[in-house]
Amino acid sequence: MSARREARGDQRVAPCVFLTHPISTHADMTMSWLPSIFNKKTSDTDLIERYKEIRQIAIQLNVQLVKMLPNNAAPECGKKLGLIKAGTLILNNDDEIAILYDYCLHHYRRADKTVIDRYLETTPPEPESDEAILLETMRRQRFSIFQVEESDYPKVILRDLVAGGTLDIVDIGLSSTARPGHVLVGRILPLPEFNISSGIMIPLPEPTYRESIAPIVEKFLRNANQGDGPRFSPTHEASFVAQVIRVSLQAGGMDNSFYTDVEP
Repeated sequence: MSARREARGDQRVAPCVFLTHPISTHADMTMSWLPSIFNKKTSDTDLIERYKEIRQIAIQLNVQLVKMLPNNAAPECGKKLGLIKAGTLILNNDDEIAILYDYCLHHYRRADKTVIDRYLETTPPEPESDEAILLETMRRQRFSIFQVEESDYPKVILRDLVAGGTLDIVDIGLSSTARPGHVLVGRILPLPEFNISSGIMIPLPEPTYRESIAPIVEKFLRNANQGDGPRFSPTHEASFVAQVIRVSLQAGGMDNSFYTDVEP
């Protein structure tokens, strides 16, 4: 899947009262990535090669997982994401099918099991292999709304606008194009070596985030588990993710562009 080199410009978002941490709005953040261009570490080469290796395995796994999806998975999930109109799947661009399948893999359940769960039961990979680690990591995925704090190729530091806190991910495409202040919707896979995205991050215009996404987050957080354990049940998480993706896609319309992983 090729990285699309389109961005929506420098997006600055005003802090929202429901956020655990206010969104950074310092102007000097826009230049913080520049010094890294002239101070690359030799270890970056090994990191990039390992990232490409993991990404290729993830792509191959996704292909196998998609083949295991029931026939009604895509239509059902497509309807929730607003991609089904009059019984027909309508896509504004090719990347939207990847968004649909990503949602299917993580949130379509049969007998309370995702296709990832069923794959691990019926076709378990070699223990401790990259495939096994990736699959287990996919079960611990983290979908949220993020803001870019710093981009230092091939890494990006993101602030989680739902759960609070920051995390860094390795992503060649995103680190090449995203700038501090950009708001993104997407899924993070917390691998033991480093974090990666599940494949696509959706950029959000500031008005969409403030007027449409923030109320969704606030509504779900009011009913979230405040104690130990997962914040949302699988059903509530699937509903939250679907609503956020649906609004994000509708905001872009025919002009949607996404941050996608690069092809190794």
